[in-house]
Amino acid sequence: MGKRQGGQAFILVLILLAIGALLVVPALRLTGTSLKGSQIVPRQTRALYAVEAMQEFILWKLLYQGYGDEFTYDGQSDNLSLNICGTPVNVIIVMRATESTGAVPLATDDIIRPTKRVEVEGYPEWSNPDGSVNVPNDYSEPYTYTIKLDQLSTDTSQGLDCVYDILPQGLSYVPGTSRLSVDGGAWEDFEPDDTFITGGQQRLRWPSSGFFEEPMRTFEVRQVKEIEFKATGSLSPKNTKFYNWVLLKLGETNTLSGPIAPIILGAGVGSQGGLLEVSKSCDPEIIPPGVETAVKYTVAITNLSGATQQIQSLTDYLPPGFEYCTNIDPPELPYAAYHPDSTLPSGITTANPDEITILTREGEEDRYRLYWTFSPAVPIAAYEDEEDILTLTFWARTTQEVSGSYYNEVTVEPNASVGDIFKPDDMTVTKADYNTNYSWNTGAVMVPAFDSEANADGTIIDTNLALIAGGVGFSSWKVR
Repeated sequence: MGKRQGGQAFILVLILLAIGALLVVPALRLTGTSLKGSQIVPRQTRALYAVEAMQEFILWKLLYQGYGDEFTYDGQSDNLSLNICGTPVNVIIVMRATESTGAVPLATDDIIRPTKRVEVEGYPEWSNPDGSVNVPNDYSEPYTYTIKLDQLSTDTSQGLDCVYDILPQGLSYVPGTSRLSVDGGAWEDFEPDDTFITGGQQRLRWPSSGFFEEPMRTFEVRQVKEIEFKATGSLSPKNTKFYNWVLLKLGETNTLSGPIAPIILGAGVGSQGGLLEVSKSCDPEIIPPGVETAVKYTVAITNLSGATQQIQSLTDYLPPGFEYCTNIDPPELPYAAYHPDSTLPSGITTANPDEITILTREGEEDRYRLYWTFSPAVPIAAYEDEEDILTLTFWARTTQEVSGSYYNEVTVEPNASVGDIFKPDDMTVTKADYNTNYSWNTGAVMVPAFDSEANADGTIIDTNLALIAGGVGFSSWKVR
């Protein structure tokens, strides 16, 4: 029995040796992998620590070192390199100055902005970026109009009652072609009431009767709804611009688009259905954060009516935190030093506003309202070339700590008569409504944001940094 047991033990030893030989190579490989991993993990940890530290360094420079002042134009970049705890880190910073796309606290009672474009199917080359279209004098095929309704205001409490469209004289709606799209979604049939015609001019109304119901009635902030339809007919006289108008009714408020989406027939030297067009520009467009800066504003007024108009008044709404300058001492404000000859209003008038008041609205920041009245009225000739554009230039000063867009708004009031097409009882467009030429949010002064990409040993952190009240905020943070 002893010899037999000894033989069995020997066999077990041989089996264990065989199994051990099979395990040695994988065990050695595992040991090697563990050794490599023990080197990689700390290296990755150090790299992550280093790129996070670099991003914090950029935050510190923006907040306390005036680093943003070194950037002067959209897309400008800077590169920095540091050695952080033995790890080399590179960072690329790019300034981004783009207009905000969020809600806007508008100064007026207008809420939803109507814009419009006109196109000719099969001829995209005839379309222009401003929504107009150029066609030959002998063109007689249908036009496609698209009304865009954009909820700009932060106030979403007032629903949209109805929409009116005033076609150029000579055009008529093509039945069965109207449709609606919400937020770029599928088009749905959306027929108007096309029965009202006066003086050879047609007016369309959506809905065909009563007021809108959901989902058309209510808009969310920056929600967009579009109405598309076709119109056809013969336009006369030749070589003329034919303008379209859109009217929105929201409770007691009438929102008029002004003359838009012109069909430019032939040379387009004449005009039908036009009035005034007003816009605003600023210089500089980009201002450094936390630095008092002078901004030069220019209001530009163009007469699209084909006849001389009389400007009665002009009202400008400065952005919150901007103050009108009656004069500027060039050494005090950095930008004024480059324009020492432009210290008072110029163009239409060289006088300061007749009234400077504070516009206060619940839940919104106060803003200055500037009001000029002209007696006698200022004549503006029908537009033929750039020399016919009237301007008003003035200065404002501001110190802005928060990244974003700071919009201006302006209205210009002529003394034009209201056409019969605007006079039906259900529209009730007053002379004041018709003569309020509103720029909407324009002349944006931007305090930029910054894209920052920090890289250490292949570990990257991408951030978008924006100045906020009392600090710097992250719009995004991504590790890769």
